[in-house]
Amino acid sequence: MRAEKTSFIEGALYGALVGDAFALGAHWVYDVAEIKAKFPLYEHFYDPVSALHQGKKAGDFTHYGDQCIWLLESISLEKEFSLASFSSRWKKYMAGYTGYIDAASVTALQNLSSGKSALESGSSAQDLGALGRIAPLVLLYHNQQKSFEDAAVLQTRMTHNGPLIVETARFFTRLLFLVLQGNSPKDSLSALLLEAKEAKIQKWIKLAFSSAKHDSTEAIGSFGQSGSVGSAFVSILHLIVKYEEDYAEAMKQNAAAGGDSALRGMLLGMILGAHNGLESIPKEYLNALNSKARIYAYLRGLFND
Repeated sequence: MRAEKTSFIEGALYGALVGDAFALGAHWVYDVAEIKAKFPLYEHFYDPVSALHQGKKAGDFTHYGDQCIWLLESISLEKEFSLASFSSRWKKYMAGYTGYIDAASVTALQNLSSGKSALESGSSAQDLGALGRIAPLVLLYHNQQKSFEDAAVLQTRMTHNGPLIVETARFFTRLLFLVLQGNSPKDSLSALLLEAKEAKIQKWIKLAFSSAKHDSTEAIGSFGQSGSVGSAFVSILHLIVKYEEDYAEAMKQNAAAGGDSALRGMLLGMILGAHNGLESIPKEYLNALNSKARIYAYLRGLFND
C-alpha cells in the first residue's frame, strides 16, 4: 500500500483528461499517413483536424473529456457520487451541447427527457464512450473497491447498458484500483486475467501482452482503431503494457495510431497516471489545458470546503 496517494489519485484524473486533450488534434483521423504528414512530431496539443470537432481548439476536450468534467463537477458540488444528480446535470449540459453528440448520448438524452430513470436510459451501444468518465470517481473511492466498481457501473449504464460494456467498466475500475494499491499495470493485468470470467476479456488481455513487442501503430491497426469494445479494449491494454513507465511516450504513440485516440487516451492516461503519478505528466500539458482553472476549483471544492 502506498503511504501517500495524492499524486497517484490526481495522476489518474489528470492523466485521463490530458489523454483526451492531447489526442484532440488527430482524433478521428484514421489515415495514419495523414497524421504523420500533418503532425511529423506529435508532441503538443493541436487544433483538431476533424470537422466533427468544429469550434474546438488546442487545449480543449473532446466530448469524452467534457462529459468527464461534468461528472467531476457533480462530485465536487455534491461531495458524493449521486447518479440522480449527475444524470440531471448531464441532461442539462447535453441538451445545449454544441460539441459532437454520439448515438449513445442521443438515445440516453431522449430516454431521460421522456421520463425514464438513469438506470433505464442507457443504449445497447458497444463502444467504450462511457468509460471515459470513470476517472473522477477515484477521488471518492480509491480505497473502496466495491463502491468504486458500483459507481462506475451506474454512471456507465446511464448511456451504455449492454452487458459486455458494463463488465468492461468493472474491469477497468478493478485495474485502476489495483494500480492505486501500488501494483504495476502489468501485474494487475496478470491478476485480472486469472479472475476474468468473460472469454473475450481473457483473449484481449493475452493479445495485449503478446503484442507488446510490435509497433503500436501496426498493432492498433490490426486490432481496430475505433472505440468499439472489440477494438479499443485490446488497443488500450497494448499501450498500457508497452509504455507502462512512460506516460508522455504512450500519449504520442496513441495519437499517431489514429482513429478514436481520445477515448483510448483517457483510459490509457488514467491507468498510467495512477501508476506513475501526477509528476509523470509533462507540466506543459497540464498548463495547456484550457479548463485547468475549472478542474482546480472542483478539486479545491471537494477537499477544502
